[in-house]
Order: sequence, then C-alpha cells, then structure tokens
Amino acid sequence: MTAPSSRFSFGLQRVLDLRQQREQAIAGRLGAAAEAAADARNAMDALAAVRDASTHDLSRAHRLTRAAGELHQQERVMASLDAQIDVARQELDSREAVVDEVRSELATAMQARRVISRLRERREEEWRQAFTRSERSAMDALAVERHARQSDDEPITGGQE
Repeated sequence: MTAPSSRFSFGLQRVLDLRQQREQAIAGRLGAAAEAAADARNAMDALAAVRDASTHDLSRAHRLTRAAGELHQQERVMASLDAQIDVARQELDSREAVVDEVRSELATAMQARRVISRLRERREEEWRQAFTRSERSAMDALAVERHARQSDDEPITGGQE
C-alpha cells in the first residue's frame, strides 16, 4: 500500500463544483420566480381591493336613487374588474406553477450535490485514516530503528571482562 499524499484531493471535485454552481443558479431562478409570483399576487390583491370598493359603491348606489344608466355602467365596470381578476388569478396560478417546478428542480439539484458531497466526505475521512496510519507506521519504524541503533551502540557487558 502506498502512503497517501500529504494533501487531500478529490477526483470528482470539478463535478461537485459544477453541481454547486448549478444549485446556486437554480436557487437564483427560484428567487426570481417567487418574486414574480408575489408581484402577481399583489396585483391580484389590488384588483380585488378595487372590486370590493366598487361593490361597496354599487350597493350604496342601489340604496340611493340613481339613473339606470349609471347603475348599468357600474355593473359593467364590476364585470370588467371580475374579468381582470380572473386573468390575474390565472397569471398567479401559472407563476406559482413555475415556482413549484423550479423548487422541485432545486430539490433534485440539492440531492445530486449532496450525493457527491457525501462521497467527498467519505473519501476525505478514508484519506485521513490512511494518512494517520501511514504517519504512525513511519513513526513506529523510526522508533524501531532508533531502538536498534541504541542497542548496537551499547557495550556488551557480561561476565567476560
């Protein structure tokens, strides 16, 4: 077994980097899609507020004596607002669908990155263990060599002087 290098290197690091970049790009797209959906929701809420105010005005106008033409005109405005709200709701639904799609894509990208990241962590741990074993082996060999030298350098003492 060869001794591991003194620096860890991961063969799939470029793949991991690319997956991280892709994940960040998708996260950016998710932010933009969520912002677009929020804008659509705000526009729909604004139209709904105008419609509610118009409904209130129309009900008040019915209590007062108004010309039929005015009432008819207000009802047409209400119908127009209802149509605009329906369009805004469809726009919101489509933007929320995009958000869901991008969120799903982000989850897939995160999972793909985590797979490579976990592999990297495992390989780094294996490298650390091999490096530690290698260092211990080298230190043991050095200690054995030093002990052997000390044994060779010591004079032989015994009963034969």
